Amino acid sequence: MTTTTDLSRDWLATRVQQMIEDDCDIDPAENLVLYGLDSIAVMTFSSELKQQGVEISFEELAREPTLDAWWALISARA
Repeated sequence: MTTTTDLSRDWLATRVQQMIEDDCDIDPAENLVLYGLDSIAVMTFSSELKQQGVEISFEELAREPTLDAWWALISARA
């Protein structure tokens, strides 16, 4: 299990790669839905973050699904 001290931008990029199940390079400002990210994966990710002590809702993640936006949320709350 990842702890909040293990959270990094590289961790986030790796985790998103796993969620979209694609090895393509992800533009950090690009909408992750365009890479195949679905709402179920976002809900699961929100739950994973909560288990690690980072309270970010599905709605917050879905509002701006980009690596840049997600990292801004995670780094502000971790």
